[in-house]
Amino acid sequence: MKRILTYYIFLTILLSTSLQEMYDNAPSYDEYDKYIILNSNEIYDGGIGIFEGNIYINCQGSTIDLLNGGGIWLYADEYYDANLDIEYCTVYNGENFGINFAGSSTGHISNCNFILNDIGLKLNDESHVTLKNSNFISNQIYGLGKITEEPILEVSYCNFWDNLEGDCMENCPG
Repeated sequence: MKRILTYYIFLTILLSTSLQEMYDNAPSYDEYDKYIILNSNEIYDGGIGIFEGNIYINCQGSTIDLLNGGGIWLYADEYYDANLDIEYCTVYNGENFGINFAGSSTGHISNCNFILNDIGLKLNDESHVTLKNSNFISNQIYGLGKITEEPILEVSYCNFWDNLEGDCMENCPG
């Protein structure tokens, strides 16, 4: 059994596609600059950084393994807007966070799972995020962390459990 499991993990790593590759090759569609549809039940590896544009990711039940890296992050300011709408994803294994919104970035997150990240969803500065129907499970620090008092977060129908230091924290650390 151990040999089969080792073979499966090796094959998964060998055949995995990076999220960065999907992002780089994504077409625009409707109001989105990048319109990314991932294949269901596949594992995509690594994170991406977004500092400009309107991005849509539909995982269709697939998983994003952040490989103990920085995760998916956005940063926007008065010169460059950044928005991420993401749904039906399992985001796990992020060293600092699963998804991080900073500056004046915006987004909508729905039907996602955040598992085994340091902080599942991290909000900074003047970001504005709508979060619904999502789960935060076994994150190493918090399920959700608002790092300052400025972010706007609208939450509905979310579950939090077994997050090591707490489910939700506002103005952390501080």
